[in-house]
Amino acid sequence: MRTASLVAEAQPTIAERSASSARIVAIDALRGVALILMALDHSAFFVGASLQAESYGGQPVVLQSAAYWLSGLLTNLASPIFFFLGGYSLALYAAAQARRGQPPQAATRFMLIRALVILALDLTICSWFWSGATPYVHVLTSIAAAMIILAGLRHFLTPRHIGIVAIITLLIHQAWIGLMASDLAANAPQPFWQAFWLTYSYDTNPAIGFAVLGWGPLLWLGYALGRWQEHPALRQPRSWARIGFGLLILWLVLRLSGGFGDLGAVAAIGDTPAHWLIMSKAPPSLSYFAFNLGIAALILAWAYATPHLFTTGWLRWLPLVGQVSLFFYVTHIIIYHLVALIMNQLSLSGPRIIWGYSAWLIGLAVLVPLGYWYRRQRKRYPRVLSYL
Repeated sequence: MRTASLVAEAQPTIAERSASSARIVAIDALRGVALILMALDHSAFFVGASLQAESYGGQPVVLQSAAYWLSGLLTNLASPIFFFLGGYSLALYAAAQARRGQPPQAATRFMLIRALVILALDLTICSWFWSGATPYVHVLTSIAAAMIILAGLRHFLTPRHIGIVAIITLLIHQAWIGLMASDLAANAPQPFWQAFWLTYSYDTNPAIGFAVLGWGPLLWLGYALGRWQEHPALRQPRSWARIGFGLLILWLVLRLSGGFGDLGAVAAIGDTPAHWLIMSKAPPSLSYFAFNLGIAALILAWAYATPHLFTTGWLRWLPLVGQVSLFFYVTHIIIYHLVALIMNQLSLSGPRIIWGYSAWLIGLAVLVPLGYWYRRQRKRYPRVLSYL
């Protein structure tokens, strides 16, 4: 009788199992949101519709109609979420490996191999199908570099210390960018490695869009927070709502104070009321991160509060997209490249944004079923496909 009682006490309750499941589903759903918004941004780009609602190097930003820049504000959510949850997911993987009795080196090996796979995909398939005038080192290369750095950091530092390193790096990067503001605003030529680590450049070969030391700390911060994912506070919608509103307050303070390190604030504020929402994405600014991650935290709070929508409800396909994120990312570039090739053979009339949204929906109609298929294949061949 006593043994049965101990066994019963050792088993997680149904509520605990449900909370754990909802927690993972919520994270997958948020990653899914990031990926479909990224798909919208890229589908519009492929058909020639610019959804710009961010600045680059402090250059003046000419906004199109509200339909364009409001869509751009939505798609700006994608990259910060992608980086942050990339680190969060690595923390979940490392914790799962530790529970199975695997040594820390197993998680490190996984990170390094996955980083190399990501890098290879970005420099081959993604580069081949990306519609640009020059080769483009995009988000995956920056993520791969940040993962390699993280693999080294975690052997010398605790997760809490990694989080501190991430915050310090963000602050130093912002201060450094402030010192480079005049050169960037003048569009002065940059060495490749300066662009790779600190800024961005579309004039280097290949072009650089995501500076490692600007974006990588988000991945490290996600890893540090992800190691606390068993803490009850991170299971509560209220906690994420507080984080979200806190980040939005930080954004407001940064904008009112001139935007520490935000080159977008220099050129944008004062043009139109809408320009007040335009912040620097390249190089990334603290205000850009605070604004977009604040909204992301509110979305995550909603996902935690309504798990049924993502398990049995009409949004149950969204976590699937998040679960096959790398496959979705690589495949979406191919799909939207092909969709754009077909559309560009037609005589498209009307605003380009209409065709951007049309291409986006056509692509999703192909990508979501492909995601379900790939998830089945990954379950059949986990040893080979676990790195994808």
